[in-house]
Amino acid sequence: MKLDIFNHIFPQKFYDRMLKVMPDGRDINRRVREIPCIVDLDERFRIMDRFDDYAQVICLGAPALEIMGPPSVTADMAQLANDSMAELTHKYPKRFPAFVASLPMNDPDGLLKEAERAIKQLGAVGVLVATNVLGRPLTAPETMPLFDRMVKLDQPIWLHPFRGDNVAD
Repeated sequence: MKLDIFNHIFPQKFYDRMLKVMPDGRDINRRVREIPCIVDLDERFRIMDRFDDYAQVICLGAPALEIMGPPSVTADMAQLANDSMAELTHKYPKRFPAFVASLPMNDPDGLLKEAERAIKQLGAVGVLVATNVLGRPLTAPETMPLFDRMVKLDQPIWLHPFRGDNVAD
């Protein structure tokens, strides 16, 4: 089997809510228009079918959830994303054998609860974390408990580079 392990997707329910939460999200709206298979499962499956014995581990794409609003919004978005991705892995296990959970990184207590829920209840194979949290380093005191929790859960942290188009590489 060819297992592609870091595939971005926006489950339809999550995507619809994301557009309501951040209707002016210029970067993401442009990206989705240019890559329809990030939302459109028929298009994704058409592309996947070009390869024999091919499956994807799925995770959300940018933007990081904390960009979308305060903790009350991001906690809800994380739950919706993780529930939706778990649903995809159950509905299409041969195409999506696993998913990586997203966390409300601007909610120090909520991110720990969601990591635990996503892994223990939904079967996530780790958590996705951007390289900064609203400009703060991952080593900030409010973020450090996540590393201990992931050790306890014996699951990886999948690190995703994150920056806006206003920062040069």
